[in-house]
Amino acid sequence: FVCLGRISPEKRVDAIIEILSRVRQKGHNVHLHILGGFDDSPYSRRVKKLADRNKDWVFLEGWAVGKSKRELLSGHRYGIHGRDNEPFGIAVAEMVRAGCIVFVPHGGGQVEIVSHPALVYENSADAVEKIDAILTSEAKQEKLRDHLHIVSNRFSVKRFMEAMRCVVAEFVERQVSAH
Repeated sequence: FVCLGRISPEKRVDAIIEILSRVRQKGHNVHLHILGGFDDSPYSRRVKKLADRNKDWVFLEGWAVGKSKRELLSGHRYGIHGRDNEPFGIAVAEMVRAGCIVFVPHGGGQVEIVSHPALVYENSADAVEKIDAILTSEAKQEKLRDHLHIVSNRFSVKRFMEAMRCVVAEFVERQVSAH
């Protein structure tokens, strides 16, 4: 698993570690890479202590950018996000775009990104059950990867460039017709 984003209380990285700890108790040998900036805040210190207590499977990567970020994301099968009601969820879109099956809390833009009820959890217990159900079924994993591959096209560079060109063309057309 990968978790991507700021290390702050609203991102609930501590809850993610707890969720995956419970998934491991169900017999799944998963690990977690946390990509994000740590500071001297009490919350960052708390996450670091949790990671240290679980250092055999929790890895603090710090900020990753460019090629190293792409390699780390694309080298993992699963992603998880912890923030409730994320306005959009660019980290979720990045993980989906990299090919990860991503689990997200119910609420906010991240739900629209993954667009599948099997990937949206209501609480920690629900997250554990949904992750367990996916990890134990190759068929479910394959269907979700196909689904997310289609969904991820909405977040491609090509799609972004096409949308920007349309915005610029509409703007220019309005300017021309106003004169």
